[in-house]
Amino acid sequence: MHPPLGAEKAVRKYLGDHAEAESRSHLGIARAAPVYGHGLVIPCHGEGGGILGALRTIPTGSHGPVLVLVVLNACQDAPRWVHRANAETLERIRAEYGEPESPLPDTFVHRHPAGSIGVVDRATRSFLPPGQGVGLARKIGADLLLALQSTGRVNSPWIHCSDADASFPADYFEQSERRGANPAAALIYRFRHQQASDPREQEAALQYEISLRYYVMGLRFATSPYAFHSIGSTMAVHASAYAAVRGFPRRRAAEDFYLLNKIAKVGRIESLSGDPLHLSPRPSSRVPFGTGATVRRLLEAPVPQLDFYDPKVFSHLRAWLRVLPRLKNHRAPMRELPSLLREEAQHAPDVQAERLVDALECSGARKAAESAFAAAPGLVDRRLHEAFDGFRTLKLIHTLRDQGLASLPMREALGRASFVSMPAARSAPTAELAAHFEAQDYASP
Repeated sequence: MHPPLGAEKAVRKYLGDHAEAESRSHLGIARAAPVYGHGLVIPCHGEGGGILGALRTIPTGSHGPVLVLVVLNACQDAPRWVHRANAETLERIRAEYGEPESPLPDTFVHRHPAGSIGVVDRATRSFLPPGQGVGLARKIGADLLLALQSTGRVNSPWIHCSDADASFPADYFEQSERRGANPAAALIYRFRHQQASDPREQEAALQYEISLRYYVMGLRFATSPYAFHSIGSTMAVHASAYAAVRGFPRRRAAEDFYLLNKIAKVGRIESLSGDPLHLSPRPSSRVPFGTGATVRRLLEAPVPQLDFYDPKVFSHLRAWLRVLPRLKNHRAPMRELPSLLREEAQHAPDVQAERLVDALECSGARKAAESAFAAAPGLVDRRLHEAFDGFRTLKLIHTLRDQGLASLPMREALGRASFVSMPAARSAPTAELAAHFEAQDYASP
């Protein structure tokens, strides 16, 4: 058993100053078991009975019963179908797992074969504020779990996060325990999209999955320290790191990206090597981007065709990241930037120094680096790491794209990229490509 986290100053401060109100009544939801081994947070919005597929696959944990916190959520002005689906979720969970205890208002605890399901209902009487969404829902559940960990009611220090349309491997919780003693601030599980019944839906989902792997492999090629998958259904965050960065941002989308972006600045993000989670390939309008939104957009096109970043953008990113530490050795680093980039471009034919200088200026990367170099000598490396983070990396890539390195059709981009290998038959079906790039992704260090 891990010691309670309550003695940690960052955790105490976060729970006292920044946690959601649900965390202050945490003991009520833990009545079904004296101590839980693991905790898992699942936001649920407009799922109907679809969440049962996820709940049925939740395995037992290695440290005792599992507490699954389902945060049912909606704003009061959400479409009618969302409210109907949320009501159906409550009914279907009751039908599957029996009548719950209700230790607190709008809180229900059901028995589950692996432990307990705690449903926090922010969709029937107590709604999310207007404009809020999945970020706040994840934060409510994670804050509640953190409070339970801080009092020793949950053994594992990992805040597992997933989604209502995921399926879990049998060793899901064990993966976080058998990884060894190396410290990490967050863990990333492997993933794979489920088989869709509609061939066009399957094609769209596989293209999107390949694009995710292509992007992370491009970042690895560029030696970015932010080369990891940012998928909300495949992550676990250490309680101390979660508190240190003040939890999930209350965003309607991309809350997973922004949380991991902050966590990468305070600790190491580790990719796990166990069996993957299986994610739904369904189209969705719940959030403006991600798997569901991309699949929906591709299905609206006559032929599903997803464009990928030109691989040259990663060559330019690599040149910038190689030059950045060398600039520290110069008294006036920004004056030396163009000449050092031209020198770097001599060894990288895909890189145009002038294009990169312009993109660094337009994206704000040059100004951020200049501010970092103005820090005390012992803090420069840390300031550079914080300034040129995953968000600024993506901003530079978008600037390069918009200033001439336009995105390319999937197979053309993959064929031109030096950092991936294509199957011998370049016209292989998309399913074969997806399996090929999954193997490459997970073979990378």
